Amino acid sequence: MARLFLTRREIEFINDVTKEFVKDIVGQKITYWPISMLKTNVHDVYDEAIHKIFENPIKLDVLAGQPTWENRNNVFGQEQTNKLEVFVQARDLLDKGINIHEGDYFTYGDAVFEITSFLNLGNIYGQEEYATGFKLTGILARPGQFDPKTFFAPRADTSQPFEQSSVQQTFVQQRGLPENIEGATGDVRQQRDRLGEDAPQTALGEGPREVGIDETKKANVFYDE
Repeated sequence: MARLFLTRREIEFINDVTKEFVKDIVGQKITYWPISMLKTNVHDVYDEAIHKIFENPIKLDVLAGQPTWENRNNVFGQEQTNKLEVFVQARDLLDKGINIHEGDYFTYGDAVFEITSFLNLGNIYGQEEYATGFKLTGILARPGQFDPKTFFAPRADTSQPFEQSSVQQTFVQQRGLPENIEGATGDVRQQRDRLGEDAPQTALGEGPREVGIDETKKANVFYDE
């Protein structure tokens, strides 16, 4: 599309709409574990490291696909593998200053994945300086290959009510606010920054909505009414 008709305002609008879909509607997250290139001792010839040192984990808002499970045969017998594709919003990574690399790891649910590819999905209407998003392909990591110290897999305990289990029970929108009840969001909406005080209140003045457990009904609800 011609740059005459697709200006910076339209680019900001597209970025904000995709962020709203991923962060305020989908609500899926991964925990990204970047390898520290400064602290890890990499071999000069093979460019590999036996013992990897990781930076602090980062929560990323993503659009996750369905895991693909399959059985494979090798010289040691049969093994089960899993491939997962997740999509991240390009502007969100830029706002947070995050650079994802192949060979890093992420956790999703109760599984650990190694990133085998990190691909650019394209640009916004032919303007190559504005990326739309990236696709991460992760392969299930073998036991012992990476064991994050602070990773506690969410598990649904069927012996007790859902509201007492260890799975995620609440989802809180971010709405471009610097923080919500879960803490700092790191969420930036370009249009709200540009409009400043002229921007309308988020969520019809009620702030970010929360999906959680209604203690009176013991049910998973969205609307209060």
